Amino acid sequence: MITVCIVDDQPILRQTLEEIVNNSANISCIGSFPDAESYINEYDALKPDVTLMDIDLPGLSGIEAIQLIKLKDQHAKFLVLTIFNNDDKVFNAIKSGAGGYLLKKHSFDYLLENIMELQAGGAPMSPEIAKRVITYFQRSSSGPDLNSLTDREKEVLELIVEGYLYKEIAHKLHVSIDTIKKHASSIYEKMHVRTRSEAIKKYLSK
Repeated sequence: MITVCIVDDQPILRQTLEEIVNNSANISCIGSFPDAESYINEYDALKPDVTLMDIDLPGLSGIEAIQLIKLKDQHAKFLVLTIFNNDDKVFNAIKSGAGGYLLKKHSFDYLLENIMELQAGGAPMSPEIAKRVITYFQRSSSGPDLNSLTDREKEVLELIVEGYLYKEIAHKLHVSIDTIKKHASSIYEKMHVRTRSEAIKKYLSK
């Protein structure tokens, strides 16, 4: 069972998200909060697998909340649900440690699938957000950490940033999943990171 917390200051939206989550046989909402402060106070007791986090909250912002939780639990997973699609909001959320980013107008579509994808190690994003990330990636491809990557490793890294799982990358590139894992291991070593989220965060911080 995947446990989920919801942080959003809109009561109707919170209730709707709770109903969607609790109607799943494999996902359960264990906490729902109108602000970041109350969520942070209860986090240690709840330790959800995934948190659905709004950015624009009263008091602490969602981005600040993610940063604070990540300081004490680097394995915490956050799926940002927001109306904001500008570059600063997107990249600040990803840099803070968000594993996925969905626009609220798309958040009800495949929400359960996106939660499961994030829990499985993916990075779900709304299509237009993924395009922004890839555009940023392509503009910044001359960064020093990427110069040491092979063309194939850059291709794999681009797909990782876009949110594909290893098995999906393997299928897309017509190679084995073990080959993709070896590429990923080499990428992480060259970028001096240990995980997918750290690689994306370091890349976007350039």
